[in-house]
Amino acid sequence: MSRHRATTAVAAALLPLTLVGAAAAPADDTHRPHPVTTTRHTDDVIFREGFNGLAKRLEPRADDPGIAEGTLGFTHRAPVGWSVEVDESMEDTGVTEWRGWSFTTREFWTDAEDQMRFRFGRADDIVAVADSDEFADRGTAPHDFSTSLVSAPVRVKGEDELQLSFDSHYRGWTGQSATVTVSFDGGEEIELMRYDSATVTDNYDGSRINATELLDVTVPAGAKDAVFRWDFEAEANSWYWAIDSVAVHRAPDAGTTDATTAWVVSDIQGQPGDLSHALQDLQTLRPGASGLLMVGDIVASGTQAQWDEVNAVMEASAGILPDQVVAAIGNHESYTGGAYEDDQARFLEFAQRDRTWGEYLLEGTGGDLPVIVLGQDAADPPDVPMSEEQIAFLEDRLAHWTRQDKQVVVISHFPLGDTHSASWIPWYHDHYQFNDRLTGILGDYPNAIVLNGHTHYPAELGDWAVQRRTDGGHPDGFWAINTLAIQVEWDARGENTDGISEVVTRDINRGLVLDSFGDRVVVQARDFAADELIRSVTIPNPLD
Repeated sequence: MSRHRATTAVAAALLPLTLVGAAAAPADDTHRPHPVTTTRHTDDVIFREGFNGLAKRLEPRADDPGIAEGTLGFTHRAPVGWSVEVDESMEDTGVTEWRGWSFTTREFWTDAEDQMRFRFGRADDIVAVADSDEFADRGTAPHDFSTSLVSAPVRVKGEDELQLSFDSHYRGWTGQSATVTVSFDGGEEIELMRYDSATVTDNYDGSRINATELLDVTVPAGAKDAVFRWDFEAEANSWYWAIDSVAVHRAPDAGTTDATTAWVVSDIQGQPGDLSHALQDLQTLRPGASGLLMVGDIVASGTQAQWDEVNAVMEASAGILPDQVVAAIGNHESYTGGAYEDDQARFLEFAQRDRTWGEYLLEGTGGDLPVIVLGQDAADPPDVPMSEEQIAFLEDRLAHWTRQDKQVVVISHFPLGDTHSASWIPWYHDHYQFNDRLTGILGDYPNAIVLNGHTHYPAELGDWAVQRRTDGGHPDGFWAINTLAIQVEWDARGENTDGISEVVTRDINRGLVLDSFGDRVVVQARDFAADELIRSVTIPNPLD
């Protein structure tokens, strides 16, 4: 079996490691049961508010009993042109910090009480919070909670179809509701979205925690301005809603139909039969794919016998495999108890590379798709020690592909902190020797799409795919997507981050299909055991 094919002399001169594959079939148009999330070229963004301009307005703790006196972190002063409306019954009652919509930091809000507030990992510095629970802390406000956050007018003259996007962290309760509405030129309120007990599971709904909402907005003929409202109503001592990174975009064009496709699997961990099943399903879904991306934990502990099992599956699947097999190293590749160098050597033999990191180029009808692979350079700890050479390589290649106006896929087994599912948990947060540095580098590249495994968390969660924004980085940040797992599924249990635990919830067999069209990348989360599409995310090329 030949997994790699040599590239042309011209391409080889551009890339330290360049490997190409076959053309891909067009993606199917299966409807998605979950919202599709997108980012936009800067020219398509007509309005943006991230609340970070309020950082200098933050005041010290007023009277929240859970926050240390003198701690800086909240204000009720809205951004210029915005306003906060509070029901008159709430005046001079309750906890000052949370009287209506407040602007605060994730840390200040969590200091008040955690109760899943810290899970808002998408939060970028200052966020807007409506919290009936903290407002009524210790029974100081036994009446209902009603507040509205009203945007500045957005100029929509000459527009037809728009999309409103914002990050959202919502925990529901009986009798609680949250709506988003729009009004054109002072006219009637048009409801765009509603959370209540009919649409959200009370107390905890993972699909609404640390999520992003994308709402279609039809602009009436002749309309000049639009004003958006976030209304939150709850009985006393219910739960909360936080939002961030509000933007209004022009609706995307239909785009091209030819795609360069990659199959994506990870966390196989001793399940060769499930791997074989997944490969057969992927061949049915996307025959002629350009690459198979294997994002770590390909084996259970890294013994030669386990690699032999995986190789047997790959040999048996040789007739359907893409020419390109791109492998990233995970933690399970070095659990033999022997020398790390020996474990790494077995991985490198499988990967057909001489180092754990590198670059590939997938060729197909959707155009060339670059894939950067990251991995640990030495034995742990930490989980991912990295050389300066590897970091310089990442920066150089991201800059190169950005100059080419290309979206670029980065695969690495471990997630960066506060990106996709579970990466807010302390033991997932700092796997990388240079976690903050890598996050900052990627934050400058909105064309970067990072695929990570390791956590085994459900695709149904709101943070399966996350736009991770960074302080001082590009306002759209970069994308981080959970590859899911072939072995088993995990999930978190507990109210507070400090006391969080994890459980194995079920056996699964899941992975991704990635279609690159040049003007966008579409990533589908697939359940191979059930032969179902779970959800999808569309990421337009912000450089196109």
